[in-house]
Amino acid sequence: MFQDINCTVKENFPLKGITTMGVGGNASYYVVPNRLEDVPEIKRRCDEAGIPLLVVGKGSNLIVSDEGYRGVVLHVGNGLKRLELREEGLYGEAGVPLPLIALTMAKQGIEGFEFMAGIPGSVGGAVVMNAGCLGRETSTVLRSVTCLTDTGEMIVKHKDELELSFRSSFFLGRNDIILSALFDVQYSDNPEGVREKTREAADIRKGKFPINVATAGSTFKSPPEGPHPGKLIQEVGLKGHRIGGAQISEVHGNWIINTDNATCEDVKRLIDLMQETVARKLSVLMEPEVLFV
Repeated sequence: MFQDINCTVKENFPLKGITTMGVGGNASYYVVPNRLEDVPEIKRRCDEAGIPLLVVGKGSNLIVSDEGYRGVVLHVGNGLKRLELREEGLYGEAGVPLPLIALTMAKQGIEGFEFMAGIPGSVGGAVVMNAGCLGRETSTVLRSVTCLTDTGEMIVKHKDELELSFRSSFFLGRNDIILSALFDVQYSDNPEGVREKTREAADIRKGKFPINVATAGSTFKSPPEGPHPGKLIQEVGLKGHRIGGAQISEVHGNWIINTDNATCEDVKRLIDLMQETVARKLSVLMEPEVLFV
């Protein structure tokens, strides 16, 4: 189906290997684009064949069904990784890791990207979820996005058109494909200060959350003004609770870790328990941040 396009194609591919939670079944087709220009053709062929298309970046906020995905998984996080400082700003393709942006900008003495050092995602996912950390969000540095619409048109949208809010954007729940983003660049008067803040952002994340474990990160959205899900989950006594191979982290109550070959069903049941228990005991309805496929 894609053999004549310069991309990697595999059939019946295990998706648990490309998500940070490490759960889920197989995809009918797994495609890694080597060039941004190939994505429109891949989408066109999927549309013509009536095959669903799922775009995955770093897989850090994704819970894949045990049944897998009956369609094409386009892994931009393993293909579209160009990052360039241009005259008009910082250009990053959808698969560029956020910590790489933070470290690269810190070396250049460019401020504003320090918070990205603590986010284990990529540019595409960061725009979709308006990812943030330590009081800053993607929207604070984003200028525009180049995307492929559901109808196959490649367009540029300014950030004012993206409905960016807390862990949400225009793209959430839509079929548009983010190809690249352009970010504002501001050189700092204190380059060493930028580098220090970047190191601190990475260290704070490591100090507050579990590391070197299989996890999708924050399970529920944590508004800056609160209430904070981690504290709520601890308050109702669920910290450390386990269902199957999935466990609520002992380090942070808002994180679920895959301790022993967890299934998607294990994770879903644990999320339902967390949400229902907090709602019943504390009258707070927590909103999931992770996305299910």
